[in-house]
Amino acid sequence: MPADTDGGLPPVRRFVTGHDASGRAVVTMDSAAPNRAVRPHGTVSTLIWGTDQTPAEICSDEDFGARDNVVQPPRQGSWFRTVDFPPGSPGRMHRTDTVDYVVCLTGRINMEMDDGLTLQMTAGDVMVQQGTNHSWINRGDQTCRIAFALIDALEPPGGERRGPGACKPVVPWPLDDAVDARFPPIRRIVTAHDMAGRAVVMLDGPAPRRELRARGNVSTLVWGTDKSPADIWRPEDIGLRDNDIAPPPLGSWFRVIDYPPGMTGRMHRTDTVDYVICMAGEIDMELDDGAMVHVTAGDVMIQQGTNHSWINKSTEPCRIAFVLLDAKQVG
Repeated sequence: MPADTDGGLPPVRRFVTGHDASGRAVVTMDSAAPNRAVRPHGTVSTLIWGTDQTPAEICSDEDFGARDNVVQPPRQGSWFRTVDFPPGSPGRMHRTDTVDYVVCLTGRINMEMDDGLTLQMTAGDVMVQQGTNHSWINRGDQTCRIAFALIDALEPPGGERRGPGACKPVVPWPLDDAVDARFPPIRRIVTAHDMAGRAVVMLDGPAPRRELRARGNVSTLVWGTDKSPADIWRPEDIGLRDNDIAPPPLGSWFRVIDYPPGMTGRMHRTDTVDYVICMAGEIDMELDDGAMVHVTAGDVMIQQGTNHSWINKSTEPCRIAFVLLDAKQVG
């Protein structure tokens, strides 16, 4: 695919799944995500999808990615977008009352917080932002593409932004050396506020909640929410909760799954809207009646409560980030 003249990277390929009139899981959209906006300094924002209620609607014909590409998601809703930051992108300090699930797909970028605090993300890193001031600054020589899932969150209690500050990271769940070599732990950054109301890094280290599943895939729970709007003002490391498949009622999960080469799938579904980001490798997704979708690094997908199974026919592992949002049952 040719490079995009706006940001130097190709447009984002977007798959959307839904149901046909017989209730079978099908692909309803497969193309470059169309809702793109070029911001000042050449930043390219592509709205992939969104929700406007919790539990989310999964039986609608609307292309939620065609809505106005504004920063703040709807009340009790969410946005799923990618943003391309070209070299020299100077940044702009801002914040939203949201919990943001962030995946760095290509390149590297600096994120500045309060008091000049700066950290760097590189491709493969993930982040959880909890309503904190931040600015994205690309000091590198290549465009950095980041995927964002923004979920509506509570405003600060009493208007005062106070949080737990920096916390000591937990050591990752132990897996054997062969598994760790094939599927390295994921760097997870979590931002919060200190008691003075400053935006700080709460956690920065390998995401600890890693589990080897029976079929050889490794599931890492990054974060989650359990109410809507989400509570972003407590000290709990939600990434340490039980790594159940479905998120809590009115909540969300943010996890990363590594699929080994040769892994066969298992057909399953959840009453969720799933924002899916292929971080590395390639994989096939099977739907009803044997329909197949081939997903490669950089592709994104929206699953709306559909039956599916992941099958890795390649010779390399595939790493996928998933954001699952509680949704209405399929009618």
